Amino acid sequence: MHWKTTAVMAALLSAPVLAQPNLIGTDWQLASPKVAEPLPTLSFQAKGISGFAGCNRFTGHTNTEGKLVVATTRMMCPPAMMQTEQAYIGFLSQPFQIKTDGKAQQLVLTGSAGEYRFVRKPEQAAGHPAAATAPMQRPQYLYVSSQRKNCSAGAGQMQCLQVRSSENQPWQLFYGEIEGFTPQPDTAYYLKLRYETVPNPPADASAVRTILDRVVFSETISRSVQ
Repeated sequence: MHWKTTAVMAALLSAPVLAQPNLIGTDWQLASPKVAEPLPTLSFQAKGISGFAGCNRFTGHTNTEGKLVVATTRMMCPPAMMQTEQAYIGFLSQPFQIKTDGKAQQLVLTGSAGEYRFVRKPEQAAGHPAAATAPMQRPQYLYVSSQRKNCSAGAGQMQCLQVRSSENQPWQLFYGEIEGFTPQPDTAYYLKLRYETVPNPPADASAVRTILDRVVFSETISRSVQ
């Protein structure tokens, strides 16, 4: 297998993206080291990275001095999840190398603190009732926006959730509800979901139930005052 290697200094976060333009807009999920779910993720943007660290969401970008700045949400989690997060964020704060295979389906980060291996996350559509997506192809983890949007529901209007399976994707409308999930105003969520097939569903209903497994994290979003 052919691998492409790029040296990355932690103080120059834009280096891996500029050196490997094919990484921009890609989303990855941790394959090793083995940790308990939910698994950490890594997404590349043109000027930085973002993802889920094991407990909290993080973003990383370069400041005016060209140094890496990593910011995370501040939710407390069980010790095992916090340990995963601390190790991951600590790794990203040190110099490392990026290796990708020829098809950009595997990603390896190698540094003084060890090695992190990722696999490419498949692009996944949000759950419209009319979608013919099989349950196992639906996203297991889903970001939910703090704001609903108006959407059409037959002859009427309703307020739909806005969801996406990665931070590189645009928000999409989620028609229907997630069973067991009661979102609070001005609060964003990262959810773990499960799915159950509905036997003999009505013609205008989904053949799959979307059910909340657990809230991985939530974050209160402050609205700007005009």
